[in-house]
Amino acid sequence: MMNKRFLHGVYAMATCALMALCLMLSACGMMDYDLPACTRHLKVRFVYDMNMKFADAFPHEVKTLTLYAFDTSGKLVYQHTAQADTIIAKGYMDITDLEPGHYKLMVWAQGEQRYENSYTFGTCEIGSSNRSSLTAKVNRSGKTVDHDITALYYGLLDDADFSDVPTGGERTVTVKLTKDTNLFRVVLQNLSGKPLDTADFNFFITDNNGYLDADNNLLADDTLRYNSWSKYSGQAGIGTDSADVTTGVSAVVAELTTNRLVTGHDMRLHITQKSTGRSIVNIPLIDYCLLVKGQYNQQMSNQEYLDRQDSYDLVFFIDASKNWALSAVIYINSWRVVLQNADIN
Repeated sequence: MMNKRFLHGVYAMATCALMALCLMLSACGMMDYDLPACTRHLKVRFVYDMNMKFADAFPHEVKTLTLYAFDTSGKLVYQHTAQADTIIAKGYMDITDLEPGHYKLMVWAQGEQRYENSYTFGTCEIGSSNRSSLTAKVNRSGKTVDHDITALYYGLLDDADFSDVPTGGERTVTVKLTKDTNLFRVVLQNLSGKPLDTADFNFFITDNNGYLDADNNLLADDTLRYNSWSKYSGQAGIGTDSADVTTGVSAVVAELTTNRLVTGHDMRLHITQKSTGRSIVNIPLIDYCLLVKGQYNQQMSNQEYLDRQDSYDLVFFIDASKNWALSAVIYINSWRVVLQNADIN
């Protein structure tokens, strides 16, 4: 007759083995009697800290995002569009259905919709190696952009390493974004005290910067005219170099949005008198933006500064004859710039 202690020992060992199997099945999310391999979790985080605060503004600014994944042969193998709210809630985009391996990840993302269909995006079919077709082009009427532009963001990660992810394991990579759109607020103040009418002035920016390639570089394009999409008048006080302060100065404010600012481009800001077409202001805008880069930002390149700074406030002063006054003074983002012996038109 078999020893009872031996039987109890065998039973205990079998029980422990069964419990271990159950734990393993539970860890792998086992829902059936078969034992499939555990799921590998592949995740992508998105960060937008290419700004002057050096802080992640992705949760506050980005609204929609499309991710493209290219394998080592250059073929598009994965594409997924998601709302930023879904990504923010999880803290990542889940791309578990992508096979483990090395990939180039590219992103086009947009912010709060300011104007429907601000951009036309190129397409690439799954299995195609034509990444260069994934362009972004500002929508225009002829060569004119009369509307605000929805904020556009770009991201690229050359080597997303999702290889050797163990069964049941996970890996997370991070794609950093750069903002391509820029907002300009232009204030025209009349030092004579006479009221200014918004209908008397045209504000526009010109540049051939409306077409971006899959590496976020500018492609050949027509020179576009970005017209102000908002104009309004108001009153403001302004101090001068003397002890006196002039109050109740009339002003016109215009808002304009452009595509990416790139060093070396001849982007120009124009203010003209509508009735005569006479030029009041005509300046190389990128040069002026870089004038106020500041000592604290000297460690960064000019292009990095332009990519981080996404809004600019410019204040010009005109006299009774609607000429740029005060010896060519301009305020840019609260910096007072005095121009001497400069050709300003």
